[in-house]
Amino acid sequence: MKPQLLKITPPPNASFNFFVQDTPYFSTPWHYHPEYEIVLVLESTGKKFVGSNISSFKPGDLCMIGSYLPHYYRNEERYYAKETALRAKSLVIHFLEDFMGSKFFELPECQNLKNLLDRSKRGLNFGSKTLKKVASKIEGMKELNGVYRLMELISILNVLSEAEDIKELNTNPMSLQNEVDSARINGVLSYIVQNYQHEIQLGEVAKLANMSESAFSRYFKKRTRRTFSQFVTEIRIEHACKLLVQDKMSISAISLESGFNNLSNFNRQFKLVKQTTPLAYRSSFTQ
Repeated sequence: MKPQLLKITPPPNASFNFFVQDTPYFSTPWHYHPEYEIVLVLESTGKKFVGSNISSFKPGDLCMIGSYLPHYYRNEERYYAKETALRAKSLVIHFLEDFMGSKFFELPECQNLKNLLDRSKRGLNFGSKTLKKVASKIEGMKELNGVYRLMELISILNVLSEAEDIKELNTNPMSLQNEVDSARINGVLSYIVQNYQHEIQLGEVAKLANMSESAFSRYFKKRTRRTFSQFVTEIRIEHACKLLVQDKMSISAISLESGFNNLSNFNRQFKLVKQTTPLAYRSSFTQ
């Protein structure tokens, strides 16, 4: 997949974008954009990449993705078969921070909404309690137009801002904000996502960015707020978590499958990131 900066244009009679995505599989590549995004998955399963986080999605998955936060929805392989009747369907909302005017989210009444936007830069997943409150509201936007659709979006944002069942997908916010970032770091992020299960040398990645190792290390930490090795480790740990939950492989095999060269290093890095051991993490789900 080739990550890219997408240009999103709302309809000429609207200040934000709302649409139904209904395709054999989610085809948008790993990408980012200045718009905030709300995604409600209606049909299909797979993995989603949001920043350095990798998590599973299924019908009912409700996610809010902050401005310039890289993300990508990848369906399971069966959705790409030529003869399949499977569908990938979602409801998607895109809006810029100033779509209601440059000062709207600075109003005292909108403080909770502003906090929601700030938190979404880490990527947010909402639980079943919030889903019950907003799923019908998002679906109902299909029947609304003009100011009624606009008012419904504000209502949805208000519900999300008051939600208690929120999971932040990334510890630190990660964003890309200009074409220079696009030209340099996109290829790097794409390379990491495609190769994190294998050994990745700092030198080879720095070369992709046309930078020295020391300059690249400083650049990468400034853009992602973590070191290059931390970023790769987080992606590997998230992949390991999915395998641990499935409970089909030994922890040793998961260690190798996730890109770690030995079991002791895997256990050590897992505990640093998740504050628990791989075995305890698996047990918390299997029980």
